[in-house]
Amino acid sequence: MHKIKNITAYLLLYAVTVSIIVSVFTLVPDTNNHYPLLRLFIIFFATILLTKYFVYMMIAPWHDVVTGIGDLRQSRTRLSFNPKVSVIIPAWNEEVGLLATVKTVLASTYQNLEVIVVNDGSTDDSDRIMREFELAYNIKSNGVKDAIRLKYFYKENAGKGRALNYGINQSSGDIIISIDADCALLPQTVGNFVKHFASPNVMAAVGNVKIGNTKTMLGTIQYLEFLFSFYFKKTESILNTIYIIGGAAGAFRREIFDTVGVYNHQNITEDIDLSVRIQGEGMRIVYASDAVVYTEGASSLTGLMKQRLRWKRGRFQTFIEHKHLFFSRRSYHNKMLTWVMLPLALFGELQLFFELWFVGFLYVYSYLTHDFSSFISGIVVVSVMFFVQMFFEDSSTKRASFYLLAPIGWLLFYVSTFVEYNALVKSLWGSLRKQEVTWQKWERKGVLDG
Repeated sequence: MHKIKNITAYLLLYAVTVSIIVSVFTLVPDTNNHYPLLRLFIIFFATILLTKYFVYMMIAPWHDVVTGIGDLRQSRTRLSFNPKVSVIIPAWNEEVGLLATVKTVLASTYQNLEVIVVNDGSTDDSDRIMREFELAYNIKSNGVKDAIRLKYFYKENAGKGRALNYGINQSSGDIIISIDADCALLPQTVGNFVKHFASPNVMAAVGNVKIGNTKTMLGTIQYLEFLFSFYFKKTESILNTIYIIGGAAGAFRREIFDTVGVYNHQNITEDIDLSVRIQGEGMRIVYASDAVVYTEGASSLTGLMKQRLRWKRGRFQTFIEHKHLFFSRRSYHNKMLTWVMLPLALFGELQLFFELWFVGFLYVYSYLTHDFSSFISGIVVVSVMFFVQMFFEDSSTKRASFYLLAPIGWLLFYVSTFVEYNALVKSLWGSLRKQEVTWQKWERKGVLDG
């Protein structure tokens, strides 16, 4: 009944969104005919973007229904489904948050579990901290029935991809979960991951990543970004078009590494590359919305820019390496992914490249023509989307202050747009000059700020 009420509320808000979109593009024409070609050009890009968001918003709430039906079908299987799970945590100079991350995994309610920490040649104090904790933990848990096993390894620095592969080789679980060393898991997160694999068709799952440090404006902006992107994974899960399983929260059947290979350490976003290879084999990736993982967002604008530059370069690198997926006619490839989602991803980068000029034009255009319909309608659409997601989706963050962000969400997104635009330009320029991008590092303060 609760889900039905939620869907009803969604549909009412969708109706509001539709009326706004219609008013923008049909009921509020440019009667003065100022800059008609440029206006049509902007409307073309905006229409595709809003249509994509609208379709995503229409499909997303049905994810809970589809998942609920799957739960009923797999209820008997899940009672006896208790595979061994290996949680792998790669770390490089993470002395601030590594131990806290490990402790949240060890506090999991799922018991058939081992935790593997791979220190990738850190030069800080993380090696000493982990060795002391490992010794104390193993002494304390010795002889304890069903105690979660902790394994710690220190290796020569070789990059995150090699660290993950080392962890996989040292693991023995049927399900492999990878998380970053700046994360915090809820006690039920591992178990919530596992239950999705009771269906034999599910080969990988992406968790629900949330920004934990939200007291600063930059942290709040990243919180809103993640809220948007992970909410839309509900739609992607239904359509089986997920092609990014982030390193902060990913789960895999062990057998997929025999089919698609391990992490590609030559790709700077090894997690995206692996995800695309899984899709390339026609396997199913789902979104585990109840497998919540908190991560620490970048604490400075410089750190955020470095992070997004690596993500952008890595995605382009992955698309080039797997260009055969675009408009693929192979029967085992998901056509919604290869013919719609992947091309739209590239179209989105093209749109981002022109966005700076679009925004500048809209400001000047609105001032000269006194036509503010585009701004007003855009603000209302984004505000509605923010409110829907915060009210119905993010039950862990029921703060009144966050609801006040809905009307100004569009303004905060100017910061993220600037960061993404900077990453796009630097990515293209760096690719032309063949400049390398490495595993970035910023000052850690801890994943949760209260």
